[in-house]
Amino acid sequence: MAALAEVPKSSDPAQAVALPVAGVAALRSLRAAGLGPDKRVLVTGASGGVGRFAVQLAARAGAHVIASVGSAARGEGLAEIGADEVLIGLESLQRPVDVVVDSVGGPQLVAAWNLLAPGGSVRSVGWASGESAVFPPYATAGPAKSLTSFVVEGDVGADLAILTEPAAEGALGVEIGWQGSWDRFDEAAEALRGRRISGKAVLEVASGELHAPVPAP
Repeated sequence: MAALAEVPKSSDPAQAVALPVAGVAALRSLRAAGLGPDKRVLVTGASGGVGRFAVQLAARAGAHVIASVGSAARGEGLAEIGADEVLIGLESLQRPVDVVVDSVGGPQLVAAWNLLAPGGSVRSVGWASGESAVFPPYATAGPAKSLTSFVVEGDVGADLAILTEPAAEGALGVEIGWQGSWDRFDEAAEALRGRRISGKAVLEVASGELHAPVPAP
């Protein structure tokens, strides 16, 4: 039961089931990094599931949010949900940041590390690039800052409850980029692997008495 949360009656079931795991990952990453209204927060892969939640949650906390994406098309709509800056890559970012939620990995993870202010923290929640991250000599010398791996574990019910209320009120947007029958699982998985959709994919199960949509892995 500690892994469950009650879904408000006003919630769209498809949006509710799309909150975990990405919503919990974003919430816990930002919390662990010490999110606050005085922070500059960089979210890489900001158009993805974790990224979009991180942008919104950081903005709700009053942080200055910088969303990094791979193309102009993938950056569409991020300013409307709370991003103060939307960048393609990180080359144009000059000022240090306090918090990074990174789901890209590879060279971009190294670049994000180099942008950290003293005392800053990178939370690595994914590795969409599939590339190696090579840190140059002495990259870890200097003022203290941290790079932390991440996995969702333990009881998540309380965190899901935190997310479901603003989602039901429309204050936390859940982007569903693909929705369809469970029989189209292969199509959904291929679209996710190919990064052809933004946000989440939701599969609908409608056999017997089971009608609730469930998220694709």
